[in-house]
Amino acid sequence: MRSPFLVNIADLAAGSDRRERTEARVDWALELSAADPDMPLVADLELHALTGGILVRGRARITVRHTCHRCLSEFTREHDVPVSAMFMTEPDDDSYELAGSEIDVEQMLRDEVLLAMPLLPRCGDDCPGVVSSPGTGLNTGASAEGDDHSGSPFAVLRDLLDRGT
Repeated sequence: MRSPFLVNIADLAAGSDRRERTEARVDWALELSAADPDMPLVADLELHALTGGILVRGRARITVRHTCHRCLSEFTREHDVPVSAMFMTEPDDDSYELAGSEIDVEQMLRDEVLLAMPLLPRCGDDCPGVVSSPGTGLNTGASAEGDDHSGSPFAVLRDLLDRGT
C-alpha cells in the first residue's frame, strides 16, 4: 500500500510551485497527548522548487486527545499547526532528504505537530486541579474531616492509628 505521505515532485522545476493535500490517520503520541485515531491529520502544503531542494510550507490540522496534567480528565482539542521545512539533495541538521522523484513528508509533519503539542496539557483556565486545598477530596470540594475514609487507600492505616494499634 502506498504511503499517503509520499509526494511526487517529478514535475517541479526550479522556480515552480504546487499545492498538495495529505490526509491520513496517524498514531502519534506524547505522554499525555495522542492523535485521535478516528480523525485524520489533514495537511495543506505548498511546494516551492528551489535549486538543490524543495521548500515545503503550510498547515496541518489534527485532533488530539489530551489528559489534563492537573485533574487527569480527558479532553479533545483540534490543533492547527504551521509547518515549514526544506528537503535537500544534501541534507543538513535542519533539513530532510530529497532523493528521487518523491519526498516523504511524514517525518516533517510528525516533528512539527509533536513539537507544537503542549507537554503539560490543561483542560482549561478553570481547571480545579487534583486537590484545591488541604483537607479536600479529589475535585469533590468535600472536607475530609469527619468523612468516611473507606474510599482512601490509606483508610486501613487511619483505622489502625485511630484504634491505637
